Amino acid sequence: MSALLHRLQERNPALLELAVAWHQAGQLPANCWLIDLDAVAANADVLRRAQDETGLATYLMTKQHGRNPLVTGVALARGLQSTVAVDEQCVRALARYGLPVGHVGHLNQIPRRAIPFVLAQHPEVWTVYSVDHARWISAAASAERRVQDVLLRVYAPGDVFFDGQEGGFPLDGVLEAARQIARLPGVKVAGTVAFPCVRYNARRKDPVEPTPNFRTAVAAFERLKGAGYDVWQLNAPGNTSAATFPMLKREGATHVEPGNGLLGTTPSHAFRADLPEVPVCCYVTEVTHRYEGRAYAHGGGLFRDIYDPEEQLQAIVADEPAAVRGEPVPASWVEQIIDYHLPISDGGRGAVGDTVLLGYRTQMHMTRSWVAVVAGLRAGAPQLVGLFDHASTMLDPASMVPLALDEARAAVQSVMEGYRA
Repeated sequence: MSALLHRLQERNPALLELAVAWHQAGQLPANCWLIDLDAVAANADVLRRAQDETGLATYLMTKQHGRNPLVTGVALARGLQSTVAVDEQCVRALARYGLPVGHVGHLNQIPRRAIPFVLAQHPEVWTVYSVDHARWISAAASAERRVQDVLLRVYAPGDVFFDGQEGGFPLDGVLEAARQIARLPGVKVAGTVAFPCVRYNARRKDPVEPTPNFRTAVAAFERLKGAGYDVWQLNAPGNTSAATFPMLKREGATHVEPGNGLLGTTPSHAFRADLPEVPVCCYVTEVTHRYEGRAYAHGGGLFRDIYDPEEQLQAIVADEPAAVRGEPVPASWVEQIIDYHLPISDGGRGAVGDTVLLGYRTQMHMTRSWVAVVAGLRAGAPQLVGLFDHASTMLDPASMVPLALDEARAAVQSVMEGYRA
C-alpha cells in the first residue's frame, strides 16, 4: 500500500479533508501541493528540541518543499538555525524573500559566474569539490575583503553514491587539498561533508544506519584537525529527522540538514507510525478523463520514491471530504518523459472532475506544481496564506498573477511573526 498516504489518513486527515473541500469549491487548482503550516511548525518544534538536546546545529534543506518561503520562514521562526541551498536557484529563492543562507555548494557546486551573487548572501559555509572551485571563491571573496569558510566534500573506496552525485576530494588526498586551499586568500578550511550520511533499508526491522560516507567525513575531519587546521564543522546531510539526531551526534557530526524530516516524509515515517513528526503535505489533482475502465488524473507533481520502488502507489478519489477516510485505490506509475497523467484503477467510481489525493516523498522543486499553504488548520480555522508557482513565486490567489516583491516579502514576514516561538 502507499505508506505515506496511509500516514496522512492516520495522522493528518484534516489536511486531506480540506484538500477535497477546497479543490471541489474551486479554491485549489489541480496539480497542487497543499501544505499544512501548523504541522510544519509542530515538526519544527520537534526538530528544535532534538537540536537543543544534542547540540547539533541545523541547516534546513529547502528543495523538498519547493523552496517555499512560508515553510522555510516558519521553521526558522520556530528555532531552526539556518538553511541549506542545494543549488543556485535555492540561493536566489531565499534571497528573494530575505531569508538567511547557511550552507551552499552541496549537492551542486555553484556555477562560476554566480559565485559573486551567492557570496553576497553571506553563506556561513560553502562546500567545494575541487581546488579550482575554491580558487574562484577566493577571488570573489578577496575582492570583497572577506574570508569565506569552506567545507571539503570527501569520499573513499566503498562509499555509496546516487548515480550522478559522485565527486569531491579522495580521503587520501584531503590534506594536500587543504594545503592548497589554505594558501588561497579569502577562504578558510572549516570542515568536511559527505553525502548521504544516513541510509534506509525498507526490508530491515531497524532501517536506519550511518553510511561509509559518514565514516569518511569523520576520518577526513580528524586528519585535518590532527594536522592543525581549525576545523569546526562536520556536516552529515541526508535523511535527517529527530530520530537520527542522537546517532548523528554520537558518530561525530556537528551539523545536520533536515528536509523531509520537517515534512514528516522520510522513509522511516513511511515505515513507522510512532515518529513525532507528522506528514504536512498532500498532492491534489483531479480526474481529467476515463479510458477503458480507468480514471486518469492530471499530472505535473508525480514523483517516484527511490527507497521502495516496489511499493504500490495508491490514490484517494473523492468528491466530498468524508470520502478521504475510505480505502485508497491502486494507481499506476507510468514510465513517461513528462508526467501528463496518472492512471487509477478505481473500479469505475471516479467521475471527471473528482479530486485525487496522493501522499509520497517528493522533491517539489523538480515538479511543475502549484504550492498552496494553509494556516490555522489545527484550530479549525484554515486560511490560505500563500499560493505559489513552481518557481516559488508568490501569486495573487484570485488572478494567479505574481505579487509585487515588497508585498510578497511583507506577507511572508507577517506569517513568520504569527508563528514565532
